[in-house]
Amino acid sequence: MKLLSKDEAIVWREFQKSKNTSLIAEEHSPEAWTPAYVSRVLNRAREKIAKTLKEHANSHRLDVETLLDYKGLLIGFDYQTSSQVYSIYTEKLGIIVWYKHQSYGGKLCPQCPKGRECRETLDAVINEYNIQLRDDEKRLNMTEQSIVVFNKLAAKEAPRYKRRGGD
Repeated sequence: MKLLSKDEAIVWREFQKSKNTSLIAEEHSPEAWTPAYVSRVLNRAREKIAKTLKEHANSHRLDVETLLDYKGLLIGFDYQTSSQVYSIYTEKLGIIVWYKHQSYGGKLCPQCPKGRECRETLDAVINEYNIQLRDDEKRLNMTEQSIVVFNKLAAKEAPRYKRRGGD
């Protein structure tokens, strides 16, 4: 079951491409979308994502440090493993729970048996959130690259709400 409705998914996707509500409404004028409608839909999507991220954090017994609902990102801490944990919403994979780690069962990248799965996960986040990596960041092993990706997502600017005709 999908977390977001059709309209919520469209608005969320466009918002993550740095489009503001006015531009999203303008691009969907044939459907009679207004900026107010897009704003309401975006707020519903944010609420659903935030609720689901909090539920996942609770089920993993995490202490929530930061919740950035407009980015689909929750940063928490797991005292059992002494690890920072990133929970991220993706349309493709749903909620991803990523523990900051150095190895998997003592195996470092690229000897880790989860390499392909990790690559698919990181690529989903990179693509959906339009995160740009420099060449040197692309060459990092995935445990290091994941921290770069999640930090860039946390720092990513959200589009500002603008009135029509404003600068």
